[in-house]
Amino acid sequence: MKNFRFVIIGIVLAVFVTGWGVSATLNELPPLETPSVTPSYKKTEPGAQEKPAPESPEKAPGQQEKKVSPEDAKPEGENPAGETAAPAAQDLHPDYPFYPSLIRMGGAMPLSLDQFQGAPECGVCHKQIYQQWKGSMHAAAFTDPIWRALVAVGSEETGGKIDKFCIGCHTPIGLATGDVTNVEGIFSEDTDLVSTFGVQCDACHVMSESNGVATPFGEPGNASFTLNPGPIKRGPYEDCDAGGIHEGLWSSLHVTSKICANCHQSFHGNLAVERTYDEWKQSVYARKGIQCQHCHMMPVDKAVEAARTLVPPEMWGPASELKPERSPFFPHYFLGANTAMAREEGFQDHAREIMHRLQTAAALELEVSDAVVTPGRLIKLKIKVKNVAAGHNLPTSLAELRQMWLNVRVADQDGRVFYHSGDLTEAGAIERDARIFDAYAVDENGQHTLKPWKIDHFLWNRTIPPKGMAAETYAIMIPRGVRKEVKFIVKLRYRSYPQSLVNQLLKDKAFAVPVIDMVEKRLVLPVVGE
Repeated sequence: MKNFRFVIIGIVLAVFVTGWGVSATLNELPPLETPSVTPSYKKTEPGAQEKPAPESPEKAPGQQEKKVSPEDAKPEGENPAGETAAPAAQDLHPDYPFYPSLIRMGGAMPLSLDQFQGAPECGVCHKQIYQQWKGSMHAAAFTDPIWRALVAVGSEETGGKIDKFCIGCHTPIGLATGDVTNVEGIFSEDTDLVSTFGVQCDACHVMSESNGVATPFGEPGNASFTLNPGPIKRGPYEDCDAGGIHEGLWSSLHVTSKICANCHQSFHGNLAVERTYDEWKQSVYARKGIQCQHCHMMPVDKAVEAARTLVPPEMWGPASELKPERSPFFPHYFLGANTAMAREEGFQDHAREIMHRLQTAAALELEVSDAVVTPGRLIKLKIKVKNVAAGHNLPTSLAELRQMWLNVRVADQDGRVFYHSGDLTEAGAIERDARIFDAYAVDENGQHTLKPWKIDHFLWNRTIPPKGMAAETYAIMIPRGVRKEVKFIVKLRYRSYPQSLVNQLLKDKAFAVPVIDMVEKRLVLPVVGE
């Protein structure tokens, strides 16, 4: 019946982690012959039989079924400071029916798809916001081919242990309703259309609580939110006259970074694999009250101004076509750093805005050991890379997959390059001597891995914190025969993931991962002594 409503309104629509592992490097990725990474969806026809309600979690013999309510889910004790103590791992499962995902329900279980509105339904009244969301990674969370392919490999290698964890953040409604509970459901043609909309309107606006009691540091993460579907939609406004379609409720959660932390922080046991929220929480942005929404749900220029002044920006706009403009207003572009999906899905405006965002996040400063260059002698080039406008580290998220690096080229008076570092090979690989700002993950045997479920620890993390800086020094030999001048060209470049990873995962469906030049600086020095 849910899909029938989408047919009526004429709309048909077609980001991981937890760790258990065996050792292998990325070069040992098995072939992905099945399941397909480009599935189709079979939509429930009007009058067709609904799916059976998901079964309750298995109980031990003789164990009585426990109904979970928000009150029941609260831990029994508090420490003297009033902070909740994290329960032992064996006590988590009764309160977390989709463990290792930490999604909980605010009402009776099980939830059904009919309790949720799909994003196109919301788009009838919230046209502008819906169009903004459609081009975002939230909308592509379930259909992203890289995520799908990687989860398929991870599920196979872990015997399905990562399935619910990944699904919990990439289609929360799919998991909470039992429509998508394992990797087969990700690719099944029987998956309901509502589940395929990923991180959609109801996934956030029926979220009633965020907690981190089950995570190792008591912070949100691993999909640690409560879904409470129904007529009440939560958000940044105290009043909501929706003509009887739904009610509105102001929610402090929805105007703070905690709502983002639920899925933008991931743990493997006591290991933080993705820690974007924690990076922000320890920054000057958090101390000044600048939330995730003030950068990722604002036009780029307003986000840059907020980073410069450390004052939260304000914006007026129409939340729906039924209400006049008011503040606060948060556009739903959710701009991050992934231009690949925006381009692949045909959302070129989003891709341009993402590029603009990347090109305002960092700055470069160049220093040289001498004001002139002398053929046959060394000159030292020092490059300072500054994180000037990101409220988290650069890069962030799964930093072992991200690539931000320096590309240095030095040329003579005729433009002939005699020194380079960080060039790309014909296969799209970064030269091995490049200075890369990333994290280096290894498995339990100390072998490098790009598979999140295998990560045991990190050998290094070279990402740049908010308002922080990294410095790299290059010793460059000026060859004899150079005359007149020497040109130094320095670029800070970014790519969401290695080209080799995309090639291995998608094979003949692989696409070229966009490389973004975030900043470029040039320096020309005169030649003397030749």
